[in-house]
Amino acid sequence: MRRLLEMLVCVACHSELDVSEDRLDCRACGASYPVHPSYIAMRDEREAEREPQTWQAKAQEEREYAEIAERLARAGVERFATHLNFGYVPNGRPQRAVIEPEAHGLNRNSLRLLLEVVGDADLRGRDVVDIGCGRGGNSAALVRYFQPRLLVGLDLCEANIAFCSARNRLPQVSYLVGDAERLPFAEESFEVALNIESAHAYPHRERFYREVCRILRPGGVLLYTELMLAEEARHHLRMLEEAGLLIERDEDMTANVLLSCDENARQRTGQQGIAAVSGTLGVSTGTDSTSTPSAITDIGDFIALPGSRKYEEMRRGERVYRMMKLVKPD
Repeated sequence: MRRLLEMLVCVACHSELDVSEDRLDCRACGASYPVHPSYIAMRDEREAEREPQTWQAKAQEEREYAEIAERLARAGVERFATHLNFGYVPNGRPQRAVIEPEAHGLNRNSLRLLLEVVGDADLRGRDVVDIGCGRGGNSAALVRYFQPRLLVGLDLCEANIAFCSARNRLPQVSYLVGDAERLPFAEESFEVALNIESAHAYPHRERFYREVCRILRPGGVLLYTELMLAEEARHHLRMLEEAGLLIERDEDMTANVLLSCDENARQRTGQQGIAAVSGTLGVSTGTDSTSTPSAITDIGDFIALPGSRKYEEMRRGERVYRMMKLVKPD
């Protein structure tokens, strides 16, 4: 935790923070961030007034992932469902992964996706940040297979970070509530940044790219996967370059992801899958319970089930799933 506190700066102005038992305070601009027993919430809530539409879009995204957490809890599989990405299945194309996961392990396709994007990147003894860490599956796997010195998982959804923190027993791993477009880290804090299947939810993607470049050390790498509209892929590549990152690897993995979606369909629609609980969700009021509408309009599309809009757009080539390795120049 001490190493993490040394890296943290004010989200709003990047100034140093005063640390107390229950808060981090910025003397420069007055921002304040609560310290919970097992994690820190590093979001500047004044953004709600400065950029209300952006704040509302992010709040909707947070509600969706909080609902996923509740669906998994109601299905009785929350402790096993640590990965939510689409996954990867080999199809004969050259593979980048240098590690093969267990033949019958949980979340095998999701783990394969992580190992594929890491490839032969050297993470041992390095400081790594997992941006959009979700339910912590990738973070735990990075420690298991690649032995970083420090790993910080950051996610917008507090339910995800609470889940990760409650399960975390690894001394080199910490979790934060935070915004990928406003990263709470000092310049040149990390040697490696990971972002898997998360940036589609960022209202201002260019801010995320610039923030990653800011917090990476010279020679540092961004390991990145994303589902993009095919017509916008070139634009995203240009934004990455304009942010100061060099594209070392850029590959289309759409066919591999579709194979994984096919394999995952039975599990994710089964009795204990993500899609098992639908409709309204119960909310306890202390004396009785009420229900609230689902924040997710189409769970099949959310997880790209075969036949869903997202799946069919990938199949037709209208969306492409890209895997990239980008480098910050020395």
